[in-house]
Amino acid sequence: MDFNRIIWRWRPLCVAQEIGRYLYHKTFGNVCNEKTPAWYAFDRPCRTHKKESLPTDASWYRINRLLYRKEHVFYSIDNALTVNPNLKGIALIFFMGIGDYLYTTPMLAALKQKYPSLKFYAYVSKHFDRNNSPIVGTLLETNPNIDKVFYFDGYRNPLVWKNYNYEDAFKDIPQGFIAMPVYYEYGVKIKHRTFSLFKTFGLPVPAEPAPAPVFYFPPEPAPCVSELINKIMPFAKKKKGIVFLQLDSRGSSYIYPHTDDLIRCLIREGYFVLSVTPSAVVDEDFCQVDIKKFTFNQSCHFLSLLKKQHKLYIIAVNSVFWAASAGLDIPNLGLQHWIDKKVHNLWYPNITVVTDYVYKYLPKDKMIIAQPGAYTRHNGKIIDYKVSFIMDCFKKAF
Repeated sequence: MDFNRIIWRWRPLCVAQEIGRYLYHKTFGNVCNEKTPAWYAFDRPCRTHKKESLPTDASWYRINRLLYRKEHVFYSIDNALTVNPNLKGIALIFFMGIGDYLYTTPMLAALKQKYPSLKFYAYVSKHFDRNNSPIVGTLLETNPNIDKVFYFDGYRNPLVWKNYNYEDAFKDIPQGFIAMPVYYEYGVKIKHRTFSLFKTFGLPVPAEPAPAPVFYFPPEPAPCVSELINKIMPFAKKKKGIVFLQLDSRGSSYIYPHTDDLIRCLIREGYFVLSVTPSAVVDEDFCQVDIKKFTFNQSCHFLSLLKKQHKLYIIAVNSVFWAASAGLDIPNLGLQHWIDKKVHNLWYPNITVVTDYVYKYLPKDKMIIAQPGAYTRHNGKIIDYKVSFIMDCFKKAF
């Protein structure tokens, strides 16, 4: 166990370390000959990564440090190529969840289009935690804009989510590559994560609305996808539509407590229901989707094929299927189960947001405001919408 992993076990020590590092760099600037565009513990010289393989100055990135918790890095590959014309490629380091990755896909496509001669390698932490899912690696393996995918032993700082340790990734970064962690800005003044990523990597920011996530599906569906479609379609085709449910969120550790009742109500209204959130309902018009039997890309391919055959809707708490529904262009009733004033960073026009709070930066016609009688609280922050209210919102939206 290294020095930082020990410190990061105790939040007071972590806070002291972050403040000390901020004050040191604020006073002395970049005097450490940093090997990556970050000022964290992993900016120490790395024996497995040769200095001469990197550009000879820092003109290819700039660091905005308003406060140490809001530090952000902006890159310029054009400048990197000017400083080092022999640059062979970019090592993109990912430490994020599946939904976070989906927001990066339009930027990755634009990056490859602008720099077709460069190789793009992806490095993914192999550990599950609050911020990271190694499943991101399986999605990157299907992305034609990424040439190779590697996995490294990374871990997160408990205080600052951007301060993750990716030192282990350097062992697989070849000569002639520079490391660029895939950071996005996330704040009230940021219009959208995807816009932030374009700006971060020095690319022209697209026009509004933000470009939707991009999926890359094989020409033919996997056998497990075809099998599930064949299983449900004899029942689903008789109904007026299919509703797909995702009512739990790994990031917020939330599980909607009335999933079974919502499923039964949807069935009574004439819909076939699919759910990735576990349920005890047994009905010919309901199918529990065991996500352990599918890769995430296969799950989304399954939904894209269903959409071609029948009317398809999604009801999802704020999690991975907000971004996925936009990439699949499926109407989504998005249940915002806690107040997050930055929620517009994650929003797409296909999502109608159910909320108990009026968000300034969301279109008014894309919000359904819940009055106090429409939900219950199970702690001071999280709310559970009543099934009858969700059904009313579903009818109103779709």
